[in-house]
Amino acid sequence: MSKKYDNLISTAVDSIEIVDNTVKIVYNSNKDKEYTFNCENVEQFQEDLCKELISIELKTGGSLGKFLHTSIKSNILIESK
Repeated sequence: MSKKYDNLISTAVDSIEIVDNTVKIVYNSNKDKEYTFNCENVEQFQEDLCKELISIELKTGGSLGKFLHTSIKSNILIESK
């Protein structure tokens, strides 16, 4: 499974790519650097990501940067070193 999200409505995030159990994030602050994370439950993460993107699109709230920060802090996304 591979899915790429770009053209995002976000001041913080340029793109998100999901490949198997890996989530790759490129931030607007440095588009030359890609951050790679492991994700145990990628289906749930992708579902939550889609909900966040919809709420941003509909202007009912939501923040992609905050969503990713929360996902990292709660160990849903674990940085690959």
